[in-house]
Amino acid sequence: MSERPVRVVLDASAIIAFTRGSIDVGETIAEVNDERGGVGLPVLCLVQAAQVVADRSLLDILIHHEASVLLDNLAEDWEVLTVLYDTVGRLDAASAVTAAYDLDALILTAQPRLYGGLQDGGPIIAVSPR
Repeated sequence: MSERPVRVVLDASAIIAFTRGSIDVGETIAEVNDERGGVGLPVLCLVQAAQVVADRSLLDILIHHEASVLLDNLAEDWEVLTVLYDTVGRLDAASAVTAAYDLDALILTAQPRLYGGLQDGGPIIAVSPR
């Protein structure tokens, strides 16, 4: 785990947007980095994004960015993931929510409606998909 406190968690849609040159995502990463914070990348979100990203070398750039922190799921989180999966309808998004709640971070997403079932719409920052 990185020494940087994770401030923002990128869901699969934000990761995809990054690979498509989203200024919103790039600026958010730069701002978090400037403040010596971390950008969380849930492994399940990376796997989901990799299914549609045309140039995986761009995923490598994101993964190896100095602000990036890879986030895995803990076995003891399985029940929380189950409940959140029922709420958001996707395991990768449930993983992002779990990480955001655990780390007291915000979720960067290009699909804010996905999180509409969460209390107050969830801890999200909506970005343009490109």
